[in-house]
Parts: sequence; C-alpha cells; structure tokens
Amino acid sequence: MLFGAGGAARAIGVETALAGVRKITVVNRDPSRGKALAELLATKTPAQSEFTPWTGEHVIPDGAEIVVNATSIGLFPDVDARLPIDASTILSHMVVADVIANHPNTRLVREATDRGAVVIDGLGMLVNQGVISVKYWTGIDADPAVMRKTVEGIFGL
Repeated sequence: MLFGAGGAARAIGVETALAGVRKITVVNRDPSRGKALAELLATKTPAQSEFTPWTGEHVIPDGAEIVVNATSIGLFPDVDARLPIDASTILSHMVVADVIANHPNTRLVREATDRGAVVIDGLGMLVNQGVISVKYWTGIDADPAVMRKTVEGIFGL
C-alpha cells in the first residue's frame, strides 16, 4: 500500500515495482493524482497497480505486506499528525516505511513499532539523498553511517 501520489510516491512506486513487488495499491486523497500514479505504475512497470480512494480512516487489507507513507503527514512542525489509518490493521509481518525525516519518529513509525512491524524511518532516504548530493557536488564518497549518526544526534536519537 502506497499512501500518497506526489514525487516521493512516484519514485517509491517505480522502484518497488522494478525490485519485484507484484501489486501496488495507491491510496490518495486526490483521486485524479492517485489514478494517474496507479495508471503509470500499471503501464510502465511490471507491477499490477490499482487506485483506492482515501476517505476517512483507511483499513490496511490482510494481504498487504508493505505500507509506505509518502505524504507530508507527520512533517515538522506537526510531528504528531496521524496518518488516518486504522493502526490495528498494521500486522507484525508487515514492513512499514515513512518518508518523513523531520522528525523521524513519526506517529506512524511509533504505531508500527508498537504493533511489531518491521519499520523503516525517513532518515534512510534523507541520508542517501545527502550521500548522492555530496558525491555530485564534490566528487567525495560520503559515509552514510557517519551521516546517519550525525543526523540522529541532531534529532537527539
């Protein structure tokens, strides 16, 4: 399940499809943007894709294995904003990822951790974008572990 239909959602959808995900459900508040992303994924990648309108509290279906928040919900300063999903439908076998890096311990990350899911916070995306930027601008290969530790220190993690 991919929540959102902006640039991050598009990149995540394409990359997960190319990595072997067979079916992607795009969930978005704006039906035209959600349908457009689902259509792009269905026609330009090997994955099947469908759009589901996002109205009210969303229930994650039993068969979902990966849940990604690619929206701005939880971004600073509203770090306690809640992705409107039924947290009880997050199961321990799921991988839950949130693109929000500022602050990385979003409500979704906390709820998924409490439910026993495998959690990926937004710091990985932020750090890897930094690594690529440093290489692009300076030619230097930055150490992602050092960068992550530094960012964690900034957030007091």
